[in-house]
Amino acid sequence: MGTGSIASDMVQILKQLPNTQVIAVGSRSNEGAKRFGDRWGIPRQYGTYEEAASDKDVDVCYIATPSLRHPQDCLLAIKNGKAVLCEKSMAPNHVVAKEVLDAAKEANLLFVHGVWSRFFPAMKKVREIIESGEIGTVRSARASFCQNDGAGSCSALLETGIYCAQFLQWALGGANESAGKDGAGPVVRGACQTLHESGNDEHVTAIIEFPGNKIGSFECSLAHCSDRSATIYGSAGVIDIPFPFWCPTKVKVTKMTGLGSQQWSEPEIHECPLPSDVVALSTEDGEVPGFNFVNSQGLAYEAGEVNRCFREGLIESPSFSTQQCIEILRLISDIGKYASK
Repeated sequence: MGTGSIASDMVQILKQLPNTQVIAVGSRSNEGAKRFGDRWGIPRQYGTYEEAASDKDVDVCYIATPSLRHPQDCLLAIKNGKAVLCEKSMAPNHVVAKEVLDAAKEANLLFVHGVWSRFFPAMKKVREIIESGEIGTVRSARASFCQNDGAGSCSALLETGIYCAQFLQWALGGANESAGKDGAGPVVRGACQTLHESGNDEHVTAIIEFPGNKIGSFECSLAHCSDRSATIYGSAGVIDIPFPFWCPTKVKVTKMTGLGSQQWSEPEIHECPLPSDVVALSTEDGEVPGFNFVNSQGLAYEAGEVNRCFREGLIESPSFSTQQCIEILRLISDIGKYASK
């Protein structure tokens, strides 16, 4: 459902995924559905999202509609008995997200929030390094995702900040849970923002305290650029994830010891290449437009996880649980409230 740039990238992935068929596309107009469907060889072309969601042969709906529509389109798919993979952000805040997730749970349907970072092998490698103790005790982490594109059209927090928040949760909260022993989760300790004339935030910074006396910080923007990297800091070294940290293929580990931690080891580089069997496809007229976004081949990790969960009868992915999803959107909401004070 949806015919934009990310849908074009995803359809190329799905067509190469084992035991997967792309049988239908839904748009807000017959013309849009036909244009996209003819371009990518999709046989059933629906001029409304309602028709696409009600197709009895569809197992999973991929929601790639405009982000403000995500909650209603997710609920539409769930109402029609479909599992859902929804592009980020699935909702404007944790309250609306919980309504959608509760509906999926009540219907016993799989729901996956498409924060695709969680499914990259490099992200799993980061957790392995942390849990091995290679950089000692992890105390803090930072992430920066600033791009000069889209200011005013939407919230920077929801567009790029969500990747920063999920990274901090992954690095400082653990692979499965981020609440402490007393059940307390991360708390926003500081935030500031710059607003676009449209009223949307265009530049936000935040400081978050995680259980275990861990501190995370991030900056996101749609009005200027940054190197879009992330770093995890431990008592014996650091983990660097270079651009693009939200869909990473490289992890660098540097150990630091001695007086003033001034003795640096030779960095250890972990390469996690994109799937070699996923390529840009030709359209029906022979054009090869390529992918629109960096490392879009990595959407195969997310899509493959959805397939696995669906076939195993799961209603959420262990790599990105309902609790984690709600917590991230709660953090985003709390940051926005703090910055608005």
